[in-house]
Amino acid sequence: MTQSAITDHARRRRASIVTTAQDLAVRHGYSGFTIEDLAEAVGCSRRTLFNHVSSKEEAVLGALPHLDEEHVAVLRSGGPTGDLVEDLVTTIVESLGGSAPTVADWQRMKDVCQRNPELLMRVQEHVEELVTQLIGHLSERRGVDDARARIALALAGAVVQTTVHDLIENPSTAGQETDLAEQVHDNLEIARELLTPGG
Repeated sequence: MTQSAITDHARRRRASIVTTAQDLAVRHGYSGFTIEDLAEAVGCSRRTLFNHVSSKEEAVLGALPHLDEEHVAVLRSGGPTGDLVEDLVTTIVESLGGSAPTVADWQRMKDVCQRNPELLMRVQEHVEELVTQLIGHLSERRGVDDARARIALALAGAVVQTTVHDLIENPSTAGQETDLAEQVHDNLEIARELLTPGG
């Protein structure tokens, strides 16, 4: 088996673990199943499970946004486009997994958080940490002060959040395999129009 095939197999296995853990968390609640239950539902050993996730929480919240060092470095240096809000939108979309998550993935995560408020709090804490990190990274860009960084991040975050909400609430119009980046950039254009005089 080639290295890329091994990596692809590991990615698919992890995705299967996350999906199964989320389904269990929706049906039984976060405290209503064990790691052993999850391993049995996935069809692997506990040991194999821990090769892909480090904890039950990570299994359920495996799709939490994260900042990739390469994207952060580009953002800090003034890229990828030189437009602050556009660059933030691109970075946020990448932190969410790019266009990999489907509408079903977003819906399942919403269901997990609604069924398990303690996990919603964890997601909110994680997002707040990311916001703090992003503001710190933005301060490295030339000409970006704290106020500019916060407003740009608020605008970019609102556009991404609205797009994800629309995908979840209107799955029939979005389709199951929607390109999140494309939808976000369409909504960013609407935001730009609204912010122009007479918009």
